[in-house]
Amino acid sequence: MNTNHVERAHSIHSTGRSCSTSVYQAFADVNRAGGTASAPRSIEGKCGALLAARQVLADMGVDAQDDLERRFRERFGHVRCDELLRTRFACGEFVVEAARLVDEYLGATT
Repeated sequence: MNTNHVERAHSIHSTGRSCSTSVYQAFADVNRAGGTASAPRSIEGKCGALLAARQVLADMGVDAQDDLERRFRERFGHVRCDELLRTRFACGEFVVEAARLVDEYLGATT
C-alpha cells in the first residue's frame, strides 16, 4: 500500500475539499487521466469517496469496482452518503478507506 496516497487523500480532505475530490486528486500521480478530470458527483446518493475510488480504478483499467463497493459496504454498512452520515464514522474515515482500497487494488496489479 502506498501510504502517500492515503495521507494525501486525508490531507486534501482536511482542507475542506469534498470526499470525491480528495480521493480522486490523491491519485493524480498514477492516474492515467492525471487526476485532472472532474471528480465524480453523486450517483444514486453514493458516497463521493467511494465513487472517486471506483473512477480511479476505472481510469487505471482495473476491473474491481464492484468488489471495491462490496468491501466498502462491509466495512461501513452502507454506501449511500445519507446513510453513512448517520453512522458513528466521520467522512474522513470514508476518504481514508477508499484511498486505502484503491492502493490495495493498484498494488495487486503492478
